[in-house]
Amino acid sequence: MNIRHKNLPISALERIDDLCLAFEQKWQTNQPVSIESVLTENLSPAERDVLLAELVVLEIDYRRRLGNNATKQEYLDRFPGDVAVINEVLRESSPAKRGFEPPSVGRLASMFPSLEIIEHIGAGGMGAVYKARQAGLDRVVALKILPEEFGQDVKFALRFTREARTLAKLSHPNIVSVYEFGRVDDIYYFLMEYVEGTTLREVVRTGQLTPRQALAIVPNLCDALQYAHDKAVVHRDIKPENILLAVDGTVKIADFGLSRILGDEDHQDVLTATHQVMGTPRYMAPEQLEGARGVDHRADIYSLGVVFYEMLTGELPIGRFAAPSKKVNIDVRLDEVVLRSLEKEPQRRYQRASQIKSDVQIISSTGDPALAQTVELEENRHEEARTTEANLAHQELAGRLLLTRRQLMEHVEKALQPLFRGQLIQVFVGIVLVALGAQCWARSMWSVNRVVNGAIVHAYGVVVISQAILVCTRIRQIDYSKPLSEIRSKLDSLRAGYLRAGVIIGFIWWLMWIPVTVAIGFDAVLHPNSLYVSLAVGVVGFVASVWLYVRVLTRGGASAESWKRRFSGTSIAAAYLALDEIESAKIR
Repeated sequence: MNIRHKNLPISALERIDDLCLAFEQKWQTNQPVSIESVLTENLSPAERDVLLAELVVLEIDYRRRLGNNATKQEYLDRFPGDVAVINEVLRESSPAKRGFEPPSVGRLASMFPSLEIIEHIGAGGMGAVYKARQAGLDRVVALKILPEEFGQDVKFALRFTREARTLAKLSHPNIVSVYEFGRVDDIYYFLMEYVEGTTLREVVRTGQLTPRQALAIVPNLCDALQYAHDKAVVHRDIKPENILLAVDGTVKIADFGLSRILGDEDHQDVLTATHQVMGTPRYMAPEQLEGARGVDHRADIYSLGVVFYEMLTGELPIGRFAAPSKKVNIDVRLDEVVLRSLEKEPQRRYQRASQIKSDVQIISSTGDPALAQTVELEENRHEEARTTEANLAHQELAGRLLLTRRQLMEHVEKALQPLFRGQLIQVFVGIVLVALGAQCWARSMWSVNRVVNGAIVHAYGVVVISQAILVCTRIRQIDYSKPLSEIRSKLDSLRAGYLRAGVIIGFIWWLMWIPVTVAIGFDAVLHPNSLYVSLAVGVVGFVASVWLYVRVLTRGGASAESWKRRFSGTSIAAAYLALDEIESAKIR
């Protein structure tokens, strides 16, 4: 049994956490203390074992950063009466697995009988997330599962429990709440607040986030970061994927402190064979990338600056980048806010997230450049209250518009699903025609009529398959995160391809039924008295159909568009209606 799994009262665990925090603070301020000096506290044997284990892990980490690697024998010599604890803490971990395979919904259901596992939401190198329901509380929650490779790692068990307890104490409207954490079998998990909405990444990807919406989002991120920083919690992985926009317009930061739990806070170690690192390089502060000592809350401020720049410009501040106002039409005073957040040296950045919020709100609420200086919240309490109320109202409206777009886009995608399934059926029909034609000519090489008709059916089957694949490919090529104009262009291309396929496959059936009948075995249709009449009717029908079709579609104007929508079927028509609804709501 892992050391941290000993049954200790909450008060004892909190005392251990406080001692570990004080120990870390001494090392971070270049005033290291020995483990022995901390163990002089009046502790029970079980408490002492847990505290010793955690202090050994912390000391090894901090010594390694100083280039002073410790050995197991050194600790055995220092603590001869605690051999079992040292052996367990410093034992070799099991080899990492080749990649992370998210557990199935069925497996999780058996592991968490108190939860109703609804669906798998997503996965990555840092774990998998599932939507679930707590039946007893009638509450929808998010269940985050960490990679199983940590299950046998004692040092991870110690770090997980200590850090997770800290995260569970974070209670802020702009931070995703942690309800519960623990371990089942060899799997560590978090039970968290479920946020119905989208990520900032999805919104930024659409290219439709306006500067005004960005200015409404940033103060909420600052509030969350300042609250966490005041409690000595640093996120270390601020990026659009970890910023959630709820249906009600609330902005929330997810995965607080997860990078510290999963790996060394300053050295960006590889988590698994999937090469997921602790932190995302494009958003990480220079001191994080360099592995400097004492990375603190100002790394989050740098990452926030990267996110802010991306929200305003749609680009990342890489290399020699231009000020935001050089790329988009925004207040030039925002340049100072963003660029100061992105200073390479931590001491030259904003020192508090609340300072960024103050500057952003002043710029949003006034056009007087003289007021573009950082002020403390207490000095502007009344003005800030009015500004915050206005920003929250706009934020909620912006959030609703963005989420409404996403929901309507789901309607577009669902509208095309019947068409996609229909094309799969068409592929099957094409395969049947290819097989029918092949057996006709292959088994009757002595008959010119059967060879010719079989070859025609065979070729027709190939065309049926190719046209179905073309339509399916165009459906899959639609990226619903792109701007509406691009989505409409893709839908127009899909409709054009589908209409052409209808002409090639459908109208030619006026004549194609003859060789198909022969391939089936009814050669009587080739008798002159039947064949000539059938060909005459077929040619007239095909020509008349094509003529009427072309005439209707080349009239131009609303009439032609109406007929195109009729000919393209209900699926594509429904997709256009959903797009029209988005445009009518002025959602881009």
